[in-house]
Amino acid sequence: MTKKQIQMMVLVQDLVLAFVINSTATILGGGFKETGLYLVGMFEAFSINYIAGLIIPVERIGRAVAGGIGLKDGSFAHKLVRIFIINAIFVTIISFTIALINCGPVPNIVSIWFGTYPILHLVGFVTSVLIEKPVADLVCTFVK
Repeated sequence: MTKKQIQMMVLVQDLVLAFVINSTATILGGGFKETGLYLVGMFEAFSINYIAGLIIPVERIGRAVAGGIGLKDGSFAHKLVRIFIINAIFVTIISFTIALINCGPVPNIVSIWFGTYPILHLVGFVTSVLIEKPVADLVCTFVK
């Protein structure tokens, strides 16, 4: 993939992950109450995810962990571990930041956040595994 294709792939994956994580968090928080609040949450999740991805070399970290435990690059197991690590980083950052935005720095913020984190991580992981190849194919088709 070219640098432009990789950048577009990251952008599309970030949008999808922001939509899925925000939607799941909204459902876990009692459901959709107002379209404006949902869209703000979506924008927050995307922005946090995209900025974190610019700062943290998540792909390199994921590959290092998968390779570090002896998995062959390109294998399905390597892909699963790499995506698990990348997803853990992104979902942790997104969900905790959104919890802080929505609840403020209350004393029990960690327990509030952790009440939804395992589900958000699982949903984000499954989503990331499912969308990686289709997004790469889509981007390669439209971006030369």
